[in-house]
Amino acid sequence: MTLLVEAPGAYEPERRYILEVILGDRLGLDWTLRTADRADVRISRADDPAGAWVLVPDVLFATPEQNWLTPASMPDVRVVDGFPILYGSAIAAGDPTALDVDVFGGAFFMLTRYEELVTVDRDRYDRFPAAASVMGGVGLLGVPVVDAYVELLWAALRRAWPRLHRRVTAYEVLLSHDVDDPLTTLGHGPRDMARQFAGDLVRRRDPRLVARRARSLLGDRRLDPHNTFDLLMRVSERHGLRSAFYFLPYRDERPRDGPYLFEHPWVRSLIGRIAGRGHEVGLHPSFCTYRDAARTSEELGRLVRVAQAEGVDQEEWGGRQHYLRWANPDTWRNWEAAGLSYDSTVGYAETVGFRTGTCHPYRAFDLQHRRPLRLQERPFQVMDVTLLSTMALTPEAALEAVSAIAAECRRYRGCLGLLWHNNTLLRSAREQRWYEMLVASIV
Repeated sequence: MTLLVEAPGAYEPERRYILEVILGDRLGLDWTLRTADRADVRISRADDPAGAWVLVPDVLFATPEQNWLTPASMPDVRVVDGFPILYGSAIAAGDPTALDVDVFGGAFFMLTRYEELVTVDRDRYDRFPAAASVMGGVGLLGVPVVDAYVELLWAALRRAWPRLHRRVTAYEVLLSHDVDDPLTTLGHGPRDMARQFAGDLVRRRDPRLVARRARSLLGDRRLDPHNTFDLLMRVSERHGLRSAFYFLPYRDERPRDGPYLFEHPWVRSLIGRIAGRGHEVGLHPSFCTYRDAARTSEELGRLVRVAQAEGVDQEEWGGRQHYLRWANPDTWRNWEAAGLSYDSTVGYAETVGFRTGTCHPYRAFDLQHRRPLRLQERPFQVMDVTLLSTMALTPEAALEAVSAIAAECRRYRGCLGLLWHNNTLLRSAREQRWYEMLVASIV
């Protein structure tokens, strides 16, 4: 069965994109769009347009052109029984096939990160803060609002056509590791090493870490505190997961020439071992690249050459920006131009939650050039440093926070994106046991 979508003619590229994401990609339905002189969106069967129908408000795409991507087009969010309504209007009160939520406009707003081209607030790393977001403003960052909208629409479609079938998805854990610092000694000068030794003795009060760093400095990498790669792979394998390891070219905040971290012989060998065990190798572009297309492409090219020399054969390449620095739509555009297949950057550094409003992968959209991209954005909701440092949660509270996000991902049969660095919160046996418990609790 093909659905006929009748809608106003404004913003056709944007409308076609979100219709395909929701009706095509998410629900697996065939559809066709027809321009109509109406103020809402009407969905019917293409072979029986006079039969049953579903009505959806058309609010965002009714925005006057002069107000597009301006504060005048931002939503005034209403929360009804815990359900956030970004854009909406009553069409036909009491009609079960007439929604009062602009499903397509609200989903477009969240998925394209529309608000990040309107709201100018940024932190010291030029990142969009969670507190400036509309969902953060109503305290509902833990709600995947796009997924809730999809289910709302699906329920209406099923009321109209009870025999309609949808695409079925399953809960999945996407476990990734940003490799910022593969070894405590690699790329660190005497001053850095002195600070590390002092931290082990004064702050961490762990002389065993001092001994491990000293042995690594003398050339024995096996007990290096950052060499947790076998542990990370072992935990993933135990639970049937395929980890993705995203390699950083260098730690400097300014572009530099010279060898990259992943071009070091030990790291090259590590890349081969990771792929040999069935895990993924990806790119963690350096600090300045989020607005630099040429640098992104150059760093990817060097990583691919290293990986291929180590026997890595991958059909697709993806990763995550260093420091979660991301500019809309520049970074997405740069990644697609470089030939990357997917990005997994769009989460918040200061809190857990659904920045894009979904726990499902989706194709990105370039708001400035008004076109869909081939690049896929993959879910990312939780980071280790966010939980235990920025949010300063206890291990028990951190586990509860992750479990709450995982429950939403299970509810909507989507993906939980968890980032755990190799070089943080895995130094001691206690931290490693806690990590294993965490992974076991979410699979």
